[in-house]
Amino acid sequence: MHIELLMFKQEDIGRLLSWVDSKELLLSWAGSFFEFPLSQMQCEQYLETSLVEPPSRLIFKAVDSDSGEVVGHIELDGIDLENQSAFISRVLVGANAQRGRGIGQAIVLQLVNAAFTQLALHRIAVGVLDFNDSAVYCYEKCGFKYEGRYRDIVKCGDQYYSVVTMSLLRSEWQSAEK
Repeated sequence: MHIELLMFKQEDIGRLLSWVDSKELLLSWAGSFFEFPLSQMQCEQYLETSLVEPPSRLIFKAVDSDSGEVVGHIELDGIDLENQSAFISRVLVGANAQRGRGIGQAIVLQLVNAAFTQLALHRIAVGVLDFNDSAVYCYEKCGFKYEGRYRDIVKCGDQYYSVVTMSLLRSEWQSAEK
């Protein structure tokens, strides 16, 4: 499968809303960034934040270029061109049936490639809720290194969750590409 990242647009909101169908999935995907249930209005406001110049956030839909099917969502957030760094955020493999097949890894690698080659970034970081083992494994497979943990930083109901922080440097990515 070859993944192509295209800009997320207004017409993509309905698909995203259909994918995020539970509070647990919303928490895994977006942490405390959105409130459940995810709404059209929240998504429109989210999209608007990426339309400023220069953008500090780039939001993409991930398309399987073989079939033309939209298979996921990913964001490059906190883009800091002066310090050549950014964060990967809100990564989602869309349909339940497609999860666990390596699509997330393909989406992340496509974004990493664009961030290091097109934006000339030096560092990309990610924060993952500690219960999301599949996401942590995905980032490890993509070359991200464990940096630390923010303990009990996100509260959902009566439960606190920690965030695992990971990063990838351009030099590490270049070494792995050879």
